[in-house]
Amino acid sequence: MSQQVCELSRHTEELQQNIKIRLQSLEDADKSMEALEYEVKALHVALEQVQATLTSPELARQSLKEQLTQRQRLLADMESFKQQVQAVQLCQSALQVPEEVMPNLAICRTGLRLQQEASHLQHVAIQQCNILQEAVVQYEQYEQEVRDLQGLIEEAHRVIQDRPIPSSNIQELQAQILHHEELAQKIKGYQEQIASLNSKCKMLAVKAKHATMLLTVSDIEGLPEVLHDMDEEKAKKTTAQAVMV
Repeated sequence: MSQQVCELSRHTEELQQNIKIRLQSLEDADKSMEALEYEVKALHVALEQVQATLTSPELARQSLKEQLTQRQRLLADMESFKQQVQAVQLCQSALQVPEEVMPNLAICRTGLRLQQEASHLQHVAIQQCNILQEAVVQYEQYEQEVRDLQGLIEEAHRVIQDRPIPSSNIQELQAQILHHEELAQKIKGYQEQIASLNSKCKMLAVKAKHATMLLTVSDIEGLPEVLHDMDEEKAKKTTAQAVMV
């Protein structure tokens, strides 16, 4: 009888030890899952902010140079994506769950989609910066040409206004009239060139806008639902723990 009691006691101790080990494993898995959820949500928030900026109607209404400056600043800020992606990857590698289970976890699939989206957003921002950079260079060239033409017009006006009108010499008067007519014709030509350049500037802005709009910013389907489910699951777990206590 005493032998049976000892055997039962030994089995009980082994069972308690196994339960403790199992419980510790579950707690470790829970902590590692919470760490991953935190990093995934942080990356999601950062991506949403960038998406909102890239698709903002206010951004499209800015000048080409302002749009370029905004996107360059945004691209610099997106360097933090690398650290956030690395944080997600580290949490995934430290996840205390069987390796074969990880691909089936919604949080792991979401983390992977977020990493892909971060790479896509950076690619889109770089392409938009390149398009706008070329457009700004061309636009500034047009503006300089307009300023040069306006300077020529002002110079022609000064020549017309500053030259005294001869009162007695008919030939000089006729020559001056002819010269003024030539200057007036030049002024008209300059004005036509300015109108053409202004039209080119407007067309350039429209083309740049359309080109950047064609570079789409994709939404991550199902992500809000996944994050919502994670929050609900955490709330249920907290409630269950409170009931047990």
